[in-house]
Amino acid sequence: MQALYVGMTSLRLLSVFAVFCGLFTSGCQTRYSIGEISVAVVDLRPAGSSMMESRAVMTVRYFNENVVPIAFTSTAHKLYLNGTFVGKAVSNDAVGLPPASTITQEVVVFFENTQLLNQLAKVGRSGSVTYKLVSTLTYQKGDETERVPAEATGTIDLSSLLR
Repeated sequence: MQALYVGMTSLRLLSVFAVFCGLFTSGCQTRYSIGEISVAVVDLRPAGSSMMESRAVMTVRYFNENVVPIAFTSTAHKLYLNGTFVGKAVSNDAVGLPPASTITQEVVVFFENTQLLNQLAKVGRSGSVTYKLVSTLTYQKGDETERVPAEATGTIDLSSLLR
């Protein structure tokens, strides 16, 4: 009878140990992935004194729809105006997004299609143009580099760019 009792106790202890080991190792495998990050163009203005510059300062607004803060180590953007690619911006400045909030960042856009800008100068003086912003937001997750894609469309007034 005593041998049966000792065997049952050992079996219980072994079962409890197995459950704890299973819980411990399964917790190490859980990976949190970042949810929705939205972007929008707030402003586009000349980086220098004239509109014919090959660069401009673009203000980008980020919307963090997660309940955790996120720190991006770099951002990259491709800007399309009226459906045509006009330039890109890359920033290695860190961007910290508090949970469920917004923040803005100014990046320098290098125009690769200045001919289109000249055409838009005529259109932009009389109203706004449509934009599409394709962004890649990079952050570190331990030793790994993760990228979050974000895309936005809307309209923007180019009057400040065309002064």
